Amino acid sequence: MNIKELKANKKNRNLVLYLRKVVESYRAGFVSSKELKTNLHMDFKRVRQLNRWYFKHRIIPYLRPKRRKQMKPEINKTKDLEAKIKWLEKENEMLRMKSIAWETLVDIAEKQFDISIKKKVLF
Repeated sequence: MNIKELKANKKNRNLVLYLRKVVESYRAGFVSSKELKTNLHMDFKRVRQLNRWYFKHRIIPYLRPKRRKQMKPEINKTKDLEAKIKWLEKENEMLRMKSIAWETLVDIAEKQFDISIKKKVLF
């Protein structure tokens, strides 16, 4: 798109489609920044700003497509929670057995060596 076509659309200067056409023609090399400044009264700062906007909203989505997480059905969630509950119950049972083993170990040590290992706890 050349500068004459861009200049003809004076009414649409603030529309997104017009600004996109300006940036695309600038990026393609059809229009220089000096021509934009003289004919369209767009300073270089505005052109850079539009260029960044164009890159962010028009090009990056094609470079890095969004990954959507697939929603798991509720059935899988409940099965996962049930499996976790079973695992936690087994872990709890193992910890109870371990605490009983330590208590018996301490009781045996107290009897053999005649030493009070457990402290008296007052509630």
